Amino acid sequence: MRHPRQLEKYTLTYLGTAGLTVLLASAVLLILLVDNYNDTRRINVPLASLTFTTYTLAQALLASAVASYTAIRTHFETPPIPELPQAKTVALIPAYNEEGKIGKVIEKAKKHVDLVIVVDDGSTDNTALEAQKAGAVVIRHPQNMGKGTAVKTLIKAALKTNAQYAVLIDADLQHDPDDIPKLLEPLTQGKAEHTIANRFPQTKMPLVRLIGYKLLATLHALLIKPLPDPFNGYRAFTSKALHQLDRDYDPSYGIETEINHTLRNLPTASVPSKIQYTTATSKANFLLQGLNLAWTITWIWITHNPTKTLLLAATLYTASALLTAHVAILFNLSRYIRLTYTALALTLPTIATTLTAASTVALVITAKAKFSFRLRNENSNGYPLLSS
Repeated sequence: MRHPRQLEKYTLTYLGTAGLTVLLASAVLLILLVDNYNDTRRINVPLASLTFTTYTLAQALLASAVASYTAIRTHFETPPIPELPQAKTVALIPAYNEEGKIGKVIEKAKKHVDLVIVVDDGSTDNTALEAQKAGAVVIRHPQNMGKGTAVKTLIKAALKTNAQYAVLIDADLQHDPDDIPKLLEPLTQGKAEHTIANRFPQTKMPLVRLIGYKLLATLHALLIKPLPDPFNGYRAFTSKALHQLDRDYDPSYGIETEINHTLRNLPTASVPSKIQYTTATSKANFLLQGLNLAWTITWIWITHNPTKTLLLAATLYTASALLTAHVAILFNLSRYIRLTYTALALTLPTIATTLTAASTVALVITAKAKFSFRLRNENSNGYPLLSS
């Protein structure tokens, strides 16, 4: 049985993939139904019932995907931040149950920055205590709220320190803290506002993973922005980038993709940095992760481009209407129903309706987020702070 957090994390992947799969199956069933009618001139009642049921199920799954993922992405409340020491350069570390590792990351990171800030995202071990002993300032979430929210808290914390530069680094030793100067260099030299570590070619991947990664990177390049290693979480930001993230970053599960989209118009540099994969990483379901990334990239494009999405939906509705008319004309002439045209005429509106729902919801959420940002009280009391 999957943990509720896993089910929540992959809701769009599960429901969206199931919805498209069932929609494809219903199109195939419709082709079989029409083909049987053309041969026998009779409607196969059981097959017709099954076709109708699968179409209805596909619509329900896709609608549920939009509704549930929207609910997940809009219930986060970024915790208010307490007063923090002032620093020019800070290291930002989101952590959840990283006892035994985080202390080593902090010890190495302290050599390259003025202040290390850790957000303990509701850990059940001694992550917070270990981070404090290693010399970090620790902000604790009262419960596990997800890495996206931890990153959002860290962004606000960095701004609270008036930092000119910030480095986002994982707590599990995948990223080498000694590469921090390399990530900061393009920023301090004024060449970029955002730096992303590039694991290639220093880090070797199994061939299947590499192919999947390159396909996802291509999708990312088409819909968001071309980057050498778009899903690498090891980042550095200027104060300008931090302010933009504070305003526009959506703390969802597609963390790196969200950051890339938010900062897509800022100059971005790429620097080589090797990733040390952990046992947990190597055992991760890369197919599920890949599907999740593909859905996240697609969702971001849909919801951040509502006008284009609505135009696409209108095009699909129009194409469906034209195909329906064409099928009717051909039927009147030949008394036969065209298989592919009929399947497309009935399938396209389902996709168009899903796109319309997602883009409409996005318009409402965007307006709400902008309003909430203006009303945010920066001086409210924060979560407990463990000072180093």
